[in-house]
Amino acid sequence: MLKLYEFDDLKLERLTAHLENASQVKVVHEINGVHELSFYYPPDEKSRLIKENALVVCEGQAFRIMRVSSENAKVGQISVKAMHVYNADAAAVHLQNVPDCIGVKPTEVLRLAFSNTPFTLLSDSEIAALGMTSVDSDGFLIDFFSADKTTPYDVMNEVIKNCGKGEIYTDNYKIALVERLGNDNGVRLSLEDNMSNINVERDMSSLITRLYPYGFEDMHIGSVNSSVQYIDSPNIKKYGIREGFKDYSDYRDPADILSRGQWEFDPRNEERIDIPSINITASVIDLSRISGYDFFKLGLGDRVRVIYGDDTYYERVIKTEYYPFEPLEGEVSIGRVKKDLFFYLNQIGAVKKQYNRVSTSNGKVAASAISGIVSADGVKVKDSSGNVTIMTDMLSMSDSSGLRFRCGLSSGSFVFDLYCGSERVLYVSGSELYIKAAGINIKNASLTADSEGHLLVNGNKVG
Repeated sequence: MLKLYEFDDLKLERLTAHLENASQVKVVHEINGVHELSFYYPPDEKSRLIKENALVVCEGQAFRIMRVSSENAKVGQISVKAMHVYNADAAAVHLQNVPDCIGVKPTEVLRLAFSNTPFTLLSDSEIAALGMTSVDSDGFLIDFFSADKTTPYDVMNEVIKNCGKGEIYTDNYKIALVERLGNDNGVRLSLEDNMSNINVERDMSSLITRLYPYGFEDMHIGSVNSSVQYIDSPNIKKYGIREGFKDYSDYRDPADILSRGQWEFDPRNEERIDIPSINITASVIDLSRISGYDFFKLGLGDRVRVIYGDDTYYERVIKTEYYPFEPLEGEVSIGRVKKDLFFYLNQIGAVKKQYNRVSTSNGKVAASAISGIVSADGVKVKDSSGNVTIMTDMLSMSDSSGLRFRCGLSSGSFVFDLYCGSERVLYVSGSELYIKAAGINIKNASLTADSEGHLLVNGNKVG
């Protein structure tokens, strides 16, 4: 039975109502993706309590009501859509900035992002007690570069992208980033036992056997890979040369880029890119609810054996769609990669968010999105070595010691100046070149001057 709580009762201590008349209760849950609850409710004395932002608990998990819709309220049902509190609330916290975190455990970045929120990150021991492993339990480190105007939800996704691995475990407001969800309980799925309407899809449209990995500012791996900028999969003999690239813009060390690229072909990587993706969808009967034995329970992330004709597929449950109170109904997606509409919408959403961060309300590129300062006078770019300023008619360079060089037009006259410290040592005035130096070396000739200003070549007075 569903339970209703007030929007701010995060500890779920003050029950508002039991929603015993809820119907068509459905839960959809996808690895690192959607986790939502939907149901219908008839008009009665409790239906008026069901409002947006309230919390609904289903099978021990809290969902925040995001949408309530109704037609002919006096005689019809209301339709309710709710999101798991992680998906709803972690995306509703504004972070002005998450600073650079170089050479740290992914968990340290997440602690920064989720501090001062209702969420608690589980410790390694707590994760181990659940039969899982933290993504950084082996000392795995990442370089996370500063993120502005973001949310804890987006930071979690960026950390997963940076790691190249990791799955989100949620238990209401307790969260963790683990190596993988689920177990292998030996569950077998087949048409004879508990499945129907099976659809098996094998797709090699995204398969890559020769990968060009790129890092920060298109850094390649040639310097650490025998001058070769690509890596080949062991499956290149099976599928031929199928070229592609991956951008790992958070990586600045060629060795790290190489290691990250090699992971794409690693047999331990369940989303490796050098084999066809497999996606199996089917209607499934939840035998655990009928029999009462957890042995038959199907959990998100579990490895299962799917028997289909003469083929046996040993893959993971990547998405479940089930009816908690109607065990004869439900659907499951099994495979290595997400192939449904939500995945593509999620990718489009990420692109849209990135566009919004670098654009203004009228669709122009925001000046703050450009590395440096843009003004009507020109462009000023600053890095760790110094400044380069391109004015309307003038190019200048400077560092911590001050102005070093400038070249261009000033008041209609050509200017070319070199500085040593604060002193101008070479410049053009009109049609003449002036050099202010203790000496000039031209190949084997040394040009200097004596105390009276006479020119000396290799110490000998000229003229």
